[in-house]
Amino acid sequence: MLKGYIEGYYGRLFSKEDREKLINHMGSLNMDFYLYGPKEDPYHRVEWQKNYPLAQQKLLKALVSQCKKNKIRPIFAISPGLQRSQASQSDKKKLISKLKQAEKQGFQEFAIFFDDIEHKRNQDLANSHLEIIELVSSLDTVQDNPLMICPTVYCKSFAKGNLKNNPYLKQLAKGLDPRVSILWTGDEVVSQSIGLKGLKEIKSLFSNPLVIWDNFYANDYCPSRFFIGSYKGRKSIDKLAYAAGINPTGLPITDMICLTRFMSDASDKEILDEFNIPREFIKILPYFSDPFRNMPSLELDQIDKLLKTQFKLCIEWKSDLQLEWAPFLWKFYLDLILLKKIKQGDSKFNLEEWLKRRYSDPLRKTILRN
Repeated sequence: MLKGYIEGYYGRLFSKEDREKLINHMGSLNMDFYLYGPKEDPYHRVEWQKNYPLAQQKLLKALVSQCKKNKIRPIFAISPGLQRSQASQSDKKKLISKLKQAEKQGFQEFAIFFDDIEHKRNQDLANSHLEIIELVSSLDTVQDNPLMICPTVYCKSFAKGNLKNNPYLKQLAKGLDPRVSILWTGDEVVSQSIGLKGLKEIKSLFSNPLVIWDNFYANDYCPSRFFIGSYKGRKSIDKLAYAAGINPTGLPITDMICLTRFMSDASDKEILDEFNIPREFIKILPYFSDPFRNMPSLELDQIDKLLKTQFKLCIEWKSDLQLEWAPFLWKFYLDLILLKKIKQGDSKFNLEEWLKRRYSDPLRKTILRN
């Protein structure tokens, strides 16, 4: 099973230097592919019809060059279809022009993203996507390197029932070239586990190669947290998946940790040592492990023990990784302090004032009402 990195999250866009740092780390881990499709690149999604200006072309060329140095396959993704369900002739010409521009920067493999669009997920939408896929597949380069697509229904929960009964997926399966790879996130957008049962269900509908788009370490949906725990709940997916890619945070060193987790069985202590993280972090790691871990309620003495790590991790520790984590760590400790005040029944503490400074007015009122 091929393993790679998916730059497909919301909220962050790598600099040239950060991307090179990450790709070099991927090379050291003997990874296989880098899928470029960041939502924050306006020319990828919101303004996909526009060709890349010269400065952005240079960045793409540098990405390709760095991947080749590390024997990693660069894949260029574009996300058309955000504005309308049917592509006009003008849109089709612009799409081909855009892909040819990416080809000039050195890309030889391509992906089309139809994810996170608000059109009705029916047969008509599938037919319009098949038309785009067929158009792109006519390019000489794509004929040599079959296309990768992310369908609009890219997890089971979006199908709202049996996958075989979903009109969008059924129509897509009827017309899709069997060489085209399909990106799939599992039962959910962020799946707690991805097992053979769920993969067999999607494979019963599509004979196409299956590529797991894994949001296990993603945090764009919960921007006050990050996750770097063990990679788990994905046993034996290599039996049915052609490839798997991690779509994590856009924080370069944090993502290097996620990829190390993805590619190895390194222990928590080995991870801390490799990335020069103070040993105190091991005490709070369970709170930054994964989005599905249920933690027990804390008593006052336990809160105090966790708060004792704050000086080392927020004040004394200085590094590029600490800069990435500082906002998350401070948020964690502020939450602990709030919890302590509540448990102590501090008569001078005003919860409404505390919330007012930290949350938007609609959410503040909802929290207080509940």
